[in-house]
Amino acid sequence: MNDFVSLPADLAECRRVASPAGRRLALYRLRGPRRGNAILWGHANGFAAGSYARVLRALAAEADVFAFDAAGQGGSDSAETGLPEFCAADRLAEDVEAIVRAAQAWSGQARLRYAAHSLCGSAMLHLATAHRARFEALDLAGLLLFEPPLFPPEGHALRAAADENQIKRLARTEARRAVFPGGPAEFAAYLAQREMFADFPPETLADHAAATLRAEGATWRLACTPAMEAEFFRTFRKVPLFLRLAEYRSPPSVGFVAGDIARAKARGDWVSGIMDDAAARLPGASLAVMEGRSHMMIFEDFDKSLKLLRKFID
Repeated sequence: MNDFVSLPADLAECRRVASPAGRRLALYRLRGPRRGNAILWGHANGFAAGSYARVLRALAAEADVFAFDAAGQGGSDSAETGLPEFCAADRLAEDVEAIVRAAQAWSGQARLRYAAHSLCGSAMLHLATAHRARFEALDLAGLLLFEPPLFPPEGHALRAAADENQIKRLARTEARRAVFPGGPAEFAAYLAQREMFADFPPETLADHAAATLRAEGATWRLACTPAMEAEFFRTFRKVPLFLRLAEYRSPPSVGFVAGDIARAKARGDWVSGIMDDAAARLPGASLAVMEGRSHMMIFEDFDKSLKLLRKFID
């Protein structure tokens, strides 16, 4: 049984939620000082709720905040075998549905707002477009999604770059270190040398390292194994999520947040580069662009990200 939590007990309460697939998911609550709108937060692949502790703590100053660890990550149940089924989009959609219902029951508020970065944004969109009746029954107040991965379909201008990127990403991910004997401090120092984490403030790197590294005996191991992280990348390479955006029906309304789209397209970065097309394809969607920022915009520009989330809550 996994008793690890990605958000410390002095910051958040934790409950374990059973998903239809039988796995236990960690759901956290940061209680706000007043009663008002509640928000549920989902994280990126290879991250965990605690990776966003700085943002969640700030939001809890004015709202009831819930967050969760996706299956295979943070404090939720994982697996070592059968990863294609464990990481399947339908399983993730079931997990998100179970988490929303648990957060609604815990908060006493039916109409939660759902915000997510990357992986957990795509999981919600899959629920909304592949299982529409179940999604509509949740009666969410709105979605704010920071660059959910939407793999370009055949014929899209970014498809060739996405295929090439996927091959390189999977090779890098599966070859990544999983064990850090020196614990979170060693892991944070390791991440600081990687380009993707270059603009993370030191305290945010420390939060992320503590949220994603579990103590195992005398050493420390990634909660989300490289094999697990790679399989989630494969999952949304196979799901035609971009094409299904046109089938989305509002309410709730959807807001997308993107990094620098123009710069991304020039570099062949499909994750950020496709976001203007995604917003145009999904009926009624809005789009906010964070110029000069990457897929990691939440960590690169705390103030603007927090402003967008506060506006969404209100």
